[in-house]
Amino acid sequence: MTDEAVGRRLKSLREAMDLSPSEMADTLGIERTYWTRYEKGRQGLSDSVAALLVLRFSVTLDYLIMGDDSKLPVSIFEKIRSKKPE
Repeated sequence: MTDEAVGRRLKSLREAMDLSPSEMADTLGIERTYWTRYEKGRQGLSDSVAALLVLRFSVTLDYLIMGDDSKLPVSIFEKIRSKKPE
């Protein structure tokens, strides 16, 4: 698990939800610069933001931190997979 890998998953989640980086930050109630740092892997994801993502978007910590998408709700899994480049 690297901050860059977590950042890629955060970007995939944001894009699957059809949100811009600023909309995602606003949805989570965090500074837009923080979201950008998380998504670009420049800063490790904080516990509080990880908890917000779990609550607001029904993702799992296993997905966010380790990349394990096996326990994601099907609707979220499909959205994320449909946004991935070929």
